[in-house]
Amino acid sequence: MPESDSPQVRRDRHSALGAAVIVCLAVPALAVLVVDVPADARRANGLWFVGTAVGSALLPFLYWSPCRALGLVPLAAIAWLAAIGHGIYWGEWPGWAHGAPLGLIVGALARGCRGEEPWPETAALFGAALAGGGIAWACVERGRPFDVPRGFVLLASVVLVGWSWGRLFRPLFELVVEPVLWVMYRVRRAGTGYTDFPRTGACLVIANHACWFDPIFLAKVLPRPLTPMMTAKFYDLPLFRKLMAAFGIIRVPEKALKKDAPELLEAIAALDRGECVVIFPEGYLRRSEDRPLRRFGQGVWQILKARPSTPVFAAWIEGGWGSYTSYFNGPPTKNKKPDFRRPLGVGLSTAVVVAPEVLETHLLTRTHLMNLVSAAREPLGLAPLPLFELPAKADAENESG
Repeated sequence: MPESDSPQVRRDRHSALGAAVIVCLAVPALAVLVVDVPADARRANGLWFVGTAVGSALLPFLYWSPCRALGLVPLAAIAWLAAIGHGIYWGEWPGWAHGAPLGLIVGALARGCRGEEPWPETAALFGAALAGGGIAWACVERGRPFDVPRGFVLLASVVLVGWSWGRLFRPLFELVVEPVLWVMYRVRRAGTGYTDFPRTGACLVIANHACWFDPIFLAKVLPRPLTPMMTAKFYDLPLFRKLMAAFGIIRVPEKALKKDAPELLEAIAALDRGECVVIFPEGYLRRSEDRPLRRFGQGVWQILKARPSTPVFAAWIEGGWGSYTSYFNGPPTKNKKPDFRRPLGVGLSTAVVVAPEVLETHLLTRTHLMNLVSAAREPLGLAPLPLFELPAKADAENESG
């Protein structure tokens, strides 16, 4: 599937396009209201509108995560609706109060853009801008009172709030959660894998698993939406299930993996759709100090057998062991203090495509991938773990799952 046809990318693009069309339709009518002030204040109000819009449009580009920058749109839409409500009630339309949220919306939409935009969508934006200009011209020709443009921008802002909160809820959710994560952890990233990490197209991220929050740490450092696999124990929690389903998280049943396990088929389908799938091949959380990495299960091999050309990024998460949600000194959340500014590192190696001769057997593949994850420790200044080798026959039979 071409990257531009990926359902996830297409949905993000259409969500952004819808918001941009609403803004393009409304801005000309809003400009009529902003400059409808005494002549001596008209220039200043217009400059405030343009200046704050340009300045605010630059702010999303200072935020490191392109995909989560889209979460600024629903928040700015609420601010713009409030400014319009103020204008309708008090009859005041300060340029800065409208320029700031609109600039933030436009900047966030530009920052979050992934992949190429097809020409019909570009044409739709130009068409919306022309239509908006036509509406504004008709309002000016009609003359005062400007009830029509006031009603039009109010309608546009209400539609924008509903559209953005419905279509961009995931980046909004991640954006709101990030400050909480910042209070709890100091996450740093290191490694060559970040340099050319693809913002579109299928890829598989594998990592060690030491605590509950490992998927969140990866989401923090990677520049695109992730599709992780989550055990049913957490996926099925009340209110949590609908959220996970909406985010496209893959549910893993609480049972041993089988060859035709539905979660593996879902992971393969997600890769077919051009998504970034995250898997912790150990299958469960680290349990002891002396065994930082357990033998990988067959699931990751089955995924790669079905999609042998998938680029694989190996990651090592350091600092999760010993955290509040790890099995250090007891079950997660037991016998440990809540984390506060705990240092964490996520090393990421350059993508590799597993060689066909390695994929011929599951044990060779699993051992190879374990060594890749171990090597991802080096960017964090950690020595790799002792080289993993193919197990003896008896061990292989015991750990064939």
